[in-house]
Amino acid sequence: MRKPEEITKDEYAAFYKSLTNDWEEHLAVKHFSVEGQLEFKAVLFVPKRAPFDLFDTRKKCIELFFEIAENKEDYNKFYEAFSKNLKLGVHEDSTNRTKLAELLRYHSTKSGDELTSLKDYVTRMKEGQNDIYYITGESKKAVENSPFLEKLKKKGYEVLYMVDAIDEYSIGQLKEFEGKKLVSATKEGLKLDDSEEEKKRKEELKEKFEGLCKVIKEVLGDRVEKVIVSDRVVDSPCCLVTGEYGWTANMERIMKAQALRDTSMGGYMSSKKTMEINPENAIMEELRKRADADKNDKSVKDLVMLLFETSLLTSGFSLDDPNTFGTRIHRMLKLGLSIDEDEEAAGADTDMPPLEEDAGESKMEEVD
Repeated sequence: MRKPEEITKDEYAAFYKSLTNDWEEHLAVKHFSVEGQLEFKAVLFVPKRAPFDLFDTRKKCIELFFEIAENKEDYNKFYEAFSKNLKLGVHEDSTNRTKLAELLRYHSTKSGDELTSLKDYVTRMKEGQNDIYYITGESKKAVENSPFLEKLKKKGYEVLYMVDAIDEYSIGQLKEFEGKKLVSATKEGLKLDDSEEEKKRKEELKEKFEGLCKVIKEVLGDRVEKVIVSDRVVDSPCCLVTGEYGWTANMERIMKAQALRDTSMGGYMSSKKTMEINPENAIMEELRKRADADKNDKSVKDLVMLLFETSLLTSGFSLDDPNTFGTRIHRMLKLGLSIDEDEEAAGADTDMPPLEEDAGESKMEEVD
């Protein structure tokens, strides 16, 4: 509290030693005051060597967090305020990652309004279940009815909702918990145990829809890496899956929102999309019949593009050209309402382009 000019070097040294129990004097000292809305005086010391526990000060903090976790109500308040800090710890602190992971809490397909820990999730795992399933997204509302969850729900598997942007980073470092691999419901590599009957049925459908998969790939071109029969959708016609080691749709959204993002990795990390089609969906069955009859059918191309753009949205991606998507929807509405476009366009200077003609879509064949 005294003025710096009144204090001797020996007094600073004595004060430093009494504070730190260091047997040596300090290396440097800064004595200053701050005035304004917040006023304080401070003495900043730099020791001659780093304390042995310089990077060890968090062990006691983690102990305290576990003590708080014993009271559910108190921990809910703590978690609401500091969950991002814990998740950042999981991402950055490799030494304490396993311990910090026990403090994480998520909503899930089976937790209702309550939050669940990874440890509690493991206790509820089905017999023979080897993986912990999770889905990332913008919000609980955005993911709870996702097409990616359809097969998992049907089989009774619990799925964790990871809807905080930082979850994408922390879960990428965590990878497993208590020997159970953390598996994304939106990526390749999702393997579900099927009965022999289910496997046989899948193979039959795969063979039956092989032709349609080829047609869809031809129509979509480089928009997707491949088109396959899905093992994860039950009700929806299709979904778009990302590579096991690339960005999820949610991560792509987060990276696009970065004001100072590095765009050099974007193309590589976000380009691997696989379209998975549901062979037991009525839309896909009708599309298969039309494609088998004539793969150059204009309506097949229109429907494939519309399904692709719709699945971009339901799978968590953003549309590069929402206006073209809007045009497709309006055209479908006109068909549904039996509005004759030829009559409507009579007298107009230009005709509306066919739906399948996208900007830069050079591979599409013109159909009379």
